[in-house]
Amino acid sequence: MDTTMATKFEYRHRMLLRALIIGAAFLTYLFDRDDIVWRFVKGSPAHRELERALFFVATLFVGAGAGICTWACAGFAREAEADTESQAGEGSYRYLRYSQHAGDLLFAIGLGSLAPLSGFIILVAGEAIRVFRLIGRPDAFSHAQKLKPEETSVPWLRQSDRFDSRSTAAIPQWSRAFGQEAAKWGLFLTMVVFTITLRDRLAEVLAGASVLVSTVLALRHLSHWPSYRE
Repeated sequence: MDTTMATKFEYRHRMLLRALIIGAAFLTYLFDRDDIVWRFVKGSPAHRELERALFFVATLFVGAGAGICTWACAGFAREAEADTESQAGEGSYRYLRYSQHAGDLLFAIGLGSLAPLSGFIILVAGEAIRVFRLIGRPDAFSHAQKLKPEETSVPWLRQSDRFDSRSTAAIPQWSRAFGQEAAKWGLFLTMVVFTITLRDRLAEVLAGASVLVSTVLALRHLSHWPSYRE
């Protein structure tokens, strides 16, 4: 067994593992009360300006990560029209998949600015390991090509789910994509507000609200969103 490749459990429970990594990162506040930005600027005479500037950069990372992931999720639905027998179709799928992973990494770097130094390391290193192990695993597109249409667990690769050239599925499904990535956009809004105000309590309230709203939206779209599982 290749230890550099994600297991089936890692592949099927990606959201759970990401949540555990984020949780472990922020639990470091139990023994370290300073986030990584404040740790390095608190001794500076212009610490407020430096803090705001660094959190602005972190907010850009979070926004870029959320945008890339949303675009990739919207594109997966568009790929329902792809010819599953063509190399071009597989290449397009891989491009979207790798874009999703790149967005996750950018998001983790930006979000890590809110955690202590040890939490930042846990979050970024954990996400990097998780992503590179997923990249090493054969994707659902290639696996599904080896199966009969009715055997694949990837809904949009089943013959019964194929669409003709007039299908609206050829249009990126932005509403579903935003529902899937609602947590990232909620945390992006949290970062924007926190960068402006630098008020910890307000950021905590907004972060909690974004997680709650994103959970509701994710459950709403769960029954309709394609399951990219092997």
